[in-house]
Amino acid sequence: MTTSLGQAFESEAPVGGLNWTFVLMGVADGTLLPFIPLYLFERGLNAFLIGAVLAGAASASLVAGLAWAYLADRRLQPERMIVLASGAAAAAVLLVALGNSGGAVAVAIIALSIARSPFMLLDPIALRRLRRSSRTDYARIRLRMSAGFTASAVLSGALFQAATLRLMPLVYAPLVALFGLWARHALKPGDQAPALEKDPGGVARPRLPKIPLTLIGFLVSCLLLGASLASTQNFLILRINYLGGGALLVGAAAAFQALTEIPTMAYTHVLRKRFTNKALFAIGCGIYVAVFLAWAFVSNALTAALLKLVIGVAFALTYVAAVVITDELSPAHLRATGQALVKAALFGLSPILGALGGGFIYGAFGSRAMFLSAIAVVGAAGLIAMIVVPARHAAVRMDRQEIAVPVAPEAIP
Repeated sequence: MTTSLGQAFESEAPVGGLNWTFVLMGVADGTLLPFIPLYLFERGLNAFLIGAVLAGAASASLVAGLAWAYLADRRLQPERMIVLASGAAAAAVLLVALGNSGGAVAVAIIALSIARSPFMLLDPIALRRLRRSSRTDYARIRLRMSAGFTASAVLSGALFQAATLRLMPLVYAPLVALFGLWARHALKPGDQAPALEKDPGGVARPRLPKIPLTLIGFLVSCLLLGASLASTQNFLILRINYLGGGALLVGAAAAFQALTEIPTMAYTHVLRKRFTNKALFAIGCGIYVAVFLAWAFVSNALTAALLKLVIGVAFALTYVAAVVITDELSPAHLRATGQALVKAALFGLSPILGALGGGFIYGAFGSRAMFLSAIAVVGAAGLIAMIVVPARHAAVRMDRQEIAVPVAPEAIP
């Protein structure tokens, strides 16, 4: 009975439209995200000021993203939030194009980050639709974003180098609008009503949000990982530019990373037969350590860019593991909030620390000192994850979206 009901639930959520939603998101992001530091550099900002702008954008996105996730878990429909956000992002990026000074561009980029903040809800939407199959199929859906990002970053880099980087906002605006139009067609809002429980008098009331301590510990690990990534990835762009690479090589470097994310995510379900999610997360952190060490001593722009091929493997392992671990550790009625918290740690609060710290170290002591500092931070992230995340999750949830799976007594440690 349990199996048949579970299969029925899985069949309710076709993922074809979801697949293309991730592809289009990757295509749009590939024209924007790899080039923001270089865009700011060309508008006259130095490394420290670029770090400050990126930190401000991350701060704004962090607050807005958490607010949207809180509302998505309680009353609003995340699918509609994403559609509205796409229109807001298309409008906000035009402000970047109209900025006539470094300060105006900086403010516009912060506004763009706020507009894009609901996009983090794509992951909880995917996990809810996949339900019981999410542990294996999520990575296969997420890799489509990397595929779209790969092609887009290379083509955009070639275009920007041949023409001008000022085209960046004008290319991103129609693509993010197209993403929104597709999402409006493909992502039909589902039942978002929060689960209720009864008080002693028999009156239904919303469950009080409770974030497990284990999840909080894992968020610390994600915070450190995200800080190391923000400091290295953003300022690697300036390093490549300094070593003689231009927008084409910057775009190619971003594509190299996305290129290796695709097969890694495709075979994550195979790796999970041999390793736990926390082990995959820690392995990814170890790969980051090796690449950061190489970047500290590389003096060739092409070599530095090619190392992003290895970074793609590390990102795929850590990102997919982080999403699945968070889904397992989050209470059933707070899954969107849980995903927003891990995104806030990886791409919200940590970029504030990483951008400011990385910009200061890069400007004061050089790129080598920055990369060596990042090694210690990402190493600590992997170690903390191995300590705080339980090796196995035998707890089984029962709510309106999942059916309990019987567990044999001998299988519980």
